[in-house]
Amino acid sequence: MNRLLTDPRLRVGLCAVILVVVALLGFVAGPPAAKTGTGGAALNGKAVVSRATVACPVLGPGGKVQSVVTAVSPLLPDGTPMPAGKQTALTLSDLDPDSGRVYTSVRERGQLGELKRTDNGEIVSVRANGPLAAGAAATVTARADEGANRGLASSPCVAPTSDFWFVGVSSQAGRRGVLTLTNLDEEPASVDVYVHGAEGEVEVPEAKGVVVPARDSTDVYLSTVLPNSRDLALHVQVGAGRVAATFRDNAQGKTGPAGVDWIPAAGTPTKQVVVPAIAPGKGLRVLTVINPGDVQATATLTLHGPNGRFKPARKETLDIPAKATRVVRLDDALKGDGGGVSITSDQPLAASARMIDAKQTDFAATASALPLTGPAYLALPAHPEPLLLMLTAPDKGGAVLVEVRDSAGTVVQTRELDIAEGATSMVALKPLTRSSYLTVTPRKGDLVAGVALAPPLKTIPPVSKVTAWTLATSLVFRAQLGAAPNVQSALR
Repeated sequence: MNRLLTDPRLRVGLCAVILVVVALLGFVAGPPAAKTGTGGAALNGKAVVSRATVACPVLGPGGKVQSVVTAVSPLLPDGTPMPAGKQTALTLSDLDPDSGRVYTSVRERGQLGELKRTDNGEIVSVRANGPLAAGAAATVTARADEGANRGLASSPCVAPTSDFWFVGVSSQAGRRGVLTLTNLDEEPASVDVYVHGAEGEVEVPEAKGVVVPARDSTDVYLSTVLPNSRDLALHVQVGAGRVAATFRDNAQGKTGPAGVDWIPAAGTPTKQVVVPAIAPGKGLRVLTVINPGDVQATATLTLHGPNGRFKPARKETLDIPAKATRVVRLDDALKGDGGGVSITSDQPLAASARMIDAKQTDFAATASALPLTGPAYLALPAHPEPLLLMLTAPDKGGAVLVEVRDSAGTVVQTRELDIAEGATSMVALKPLTRSSYLTVTPRKGDLVAGVALAPPLKTIPPVSKVTAWTLATSLVFRAQLGAAPNVQSALR
């Protein structure tokens, strides 16, 4: 870990300088455009996006890893506001865009770019300036058949911002978790990490005031700063600058490696949260909930399966102490079915679910997410296995348009469907030997969505490969494009 800022005067001065620079950088060009529609859906608060930058994490050492970063500037609905100016390429490069190390680029909307590697390599940045920035998305996927990284790990590449929640992490025996903070900007960033466990907030001085150098990354090893602890949630707050935060989790079983994956960041705590894309199949399904508030929370759990909503027997109500976590097993209630879980509480919460295959050779995680208010895009690597798009309508019923396009922009799979009130509908995405990208456009209703790859119900291979992706509305269709730097945090 890089050295920490311990001199208060140095920290205040550095943060003040960084805040001025960040204020000048900006992510959005121009005010939100007027309301418009696409395919019958009302899209409120569209914004002109002129620049997009995301960081694609890498695995740690351990076995021969094959990885691919897949990036796309997708085809957008008619009427989507676009910035003026010359169209430049979407690039996949190292963290310093001025180094000249561009691995590959995409010059046309709808085309896909890929970076394939046979080693862990370095963190990749995907950048776009100008018209190709709108809707830009990237995914990193890594596979290994042996070693500490045995299994399948995948994550959407992460945009820098100032606030992240990682729920359901651990430093207990058999778990090796690493928080990676990546700074894509030209000035250093300062980060505080707050840790919550089953007994409440845990003071971890080594995780406060972490400095992330410009165009560099810093790793925080959970087992070093807080060893032998389980059922944790991390709150990453950026006092100055911005970072792209990811959490990598390696598991070790009694007989060997038990999988690797990135734990997705959960949405901002709210009084009603939904965790989508809990994959069907045998194995464990474990829900972890964090109550970051100052008073105890009383929450109600509802499961949303293929046939509608239902309450998990003897687990319907959950009391969560202030600033503490609680864990609930859901596999006995789901009985092999996939679905989502909604949590209604008198206090804001965040949550995630961990999915472990029946042989405990791999795992994946999905986290609480917001309903889609506009199209969501997910870049997909070649996948010889079918994927499962899972759409949950926690309250009222909904409707959605699903499209998968190949690297030429051709639609290779499409479907329109209705989702029953309280249910989770599943759409099988057929195997593809080349990269593609998924577009999910909500037509009506509040739908929460994710994609899962899990072993088939009838045939489980010797080493399972499991992963999941949570879907989010593309930034170009959001009224707010991320939190501003926290001035009070920077100066305290």
